[in-house]
Amino acid sequence: MITAQDHRAADQLLQCPARPAGPVVDDEVGPQWIDGGARFWFAVGNGSGRRFVLVDPAAGTREPAFDHARLAAALATASGQPVDPEALPLTDVRPTGGAVEFAALGGYWRCRLDDYSCEPAGFTPPGDPPEVLSPDGKVTVTRRGHDLWARSLSDGRQWALTTDGTPDHPYGTDPADPAGTADASRPHGIGLPHLPPAVVWSPDSTRVLTHRTDERGVRQNRPAGARPADGGVAAVPSQRYARAGDGTVAQAELVVLCVDNGTAVRAQAGPLLLPQMSPIATKWAWWAEDSSAVYYLARSRTLSLRRLDPATGEVTTVLSEVGDTPVEPDHGPYEPPIVQVLTDEVLWYSERDGRGHLYRYDLHTGALLGQVTSGPWSVRQILRVDEARRVVYFTASGRVEEDPGRRTVCRAALDGPRFGSGSGFGFSFGFGFGLGSGFGSSSGFGFAELTDDELDHAVTVADGQEYFLDSASTVDTPPVTRVRDWTGRVLVELSA
Repeated sequence: MITAQDHRAADQLLQCPARPAGPVVDDEVGPQWIDGGARFWFAVGNGSGRRFVLVDPAAGTREPAFDHARLAAALATASGQPVDPEALPLTDVRPTGGAVEFAALGGYWRCRLDDYSCEPAGFTPPGDPPEVLSPDGKVTVTRRGHDLWARSLSDGRQWALTTDGTPDHPYGTDPADPAGTADASRPHGIGLPHLPPAVVWSPDSTRVLTHRTDERGVRQNRPAGARPADGGVAAVPSQRYARAGDGTVAQAELVVLCVDNGTAVRAQAGPLLLPQMSPIATKWAWWAEDSSAVYYLARSRTLSLRRLDPATGEVTTVLSEVGDTPVEPDHGPYEPPIVQVLTDEVLWYSERDGRGHLYRYDLHTGALLGQVTSGPWSVRQILRVDEARRVVYFTASGRVEEDPGRRTVCRAALDGPRFGSGSGFGFSFGFGFGLGSGFGSSSGFGFAELTDDELDHAVTVADGQEYFLDSASTVDTPPVTRVRDWTGRVLVELSA
């Protein structure tokens, strides 16, 4: 039997990530990008609190983001509250030329780094309930009831983007967090009134992609709730979800909203099935880099890549794949699809040869151009595509004999292995090794492993940068995090 004490212990564990300190030292690096990703900072546990570290990969430096003792003293003077320099209560830290801005002690502060004077900052952060911030940092979108609203951070103005949402036909929700139902209390376990809305901003910050969730006619379930701690009758939560054999399931109609005036452009195609999570949350729908189109994956018995014109709602199919068994774009239900749209091509993940590999398609005709990777291993994640050099960087599993689940950072020529490049034989063997740079294609790049050990490599990438973060570990080896360039060379040691 699970007791009230068990529930309290579990609740304390859920809250651990929000605490400023813990017993584990140097356990992980969560980069917060600044200067467009050219630099980043991270907070690391030191046994009693957190230290803030600033990293400049180009310069190869890792140093304190500021003088922790002087900042603590300055914040204590400005706020009138005691501040422990070994456990600074800072969140949303934003180093800006010659100063640092942050949230602390119920306010937002700016501290000059020349004389360490602190004063309230003019920055208006995203509020509560959860909001989704635009790329230019000027507007947020949140959910209010069953509709979406926008808020200007410069003057606080708020306006409705939709007005016709209903309890079983809302905007920006998924079955994991249905608006207006008792099950929406689930996020309270992590301190949120509800999950952020399922929206993704266009890169130019003018529009958002969302969906209208249609649960009309979907079975309503009422699982038994826990009895309140102070006694009384147990709550009976409610959530709509279909069961096997039901004729009606939740669906998602893609909608593009103009943030200035709320103009809605609806996809001129059938809705997507929404069995569990939003296609936006799972990254099955995304914007083109120039904001000219929305791309999304649709699946019934065929997996298709489709293009949505955000101005007209017109939908066209770019390419499709069908197989004897279900066609998947990834390795699991919670991993993002291994698909990337390039200038004139599409990198497409497929298991058609028995392993998960990359294939290249023509973006305009949908024609297959060739296979990019091959061998008795599988691609796990596309990290970067350098179209100028015609090379793709990715993680692959199955290349470590001891544990085929471990990931290795690799690269391959976009045009695939071929002969006659004029720089060597131009092929990769696809077994535990490959031919390094100077082989493979006319670009001079062939298949190669960028990490030369047998550890599992978890990679974090900053868009458009010449480096990546590599955290290498095993189940019995603590992670060691480094900054590497795209040749695999170590630029900065972070776990030190």
